[in-house]
Amino acid sequence: MITLLALLLATNLLPTGLPGPISGDFDHDGKVDTATIVREGRDVYVLRVARGAAPGAPVRLSLGLNPPDFMVPAKKGGSVATACGKGVGAKSAPCPRTSVQVTRGDLLLGASEASQSVILWDGQAFRQEWLTD
Repeated sequence: MITLLALLLATNLLPTGLPGPISGDFDHDGKVDTATIVREGRDVYVLRVARGAAPGAPVRLSLGLNPPDFMVPAKKGGSVATACGKGVGAKSAPCPRTSVQVTRGDLLLGASEASQSVILWDGQAFRQEWLTD
């Protein structure tokens, strides 16, 4: 029983099963930021980023009903096709960005069924771009 409890704690599955928190320079300003996923209300998950430049005013981004399984900083940068740019989704829906520029250190979120998104800082706020679905 103690071994199972140690394994669960080591894999960060207690008590919520949510990944993180993790730290990195997600807004690329040279200061350490910390990203945490929290549950708000009954079924809403929020990404909260405490920016090194403004530690007392965390930036919040709604993730909806399904939290990601992992959060990692991007190891490589480059142009990456978005999910709609790859033809995923309703054909009648507009595709505002067919690709995004990912920078090393950007925050990647993903789910076990292969959904993945990147969280990009635009100088004012973070936005989520879906890369796969």
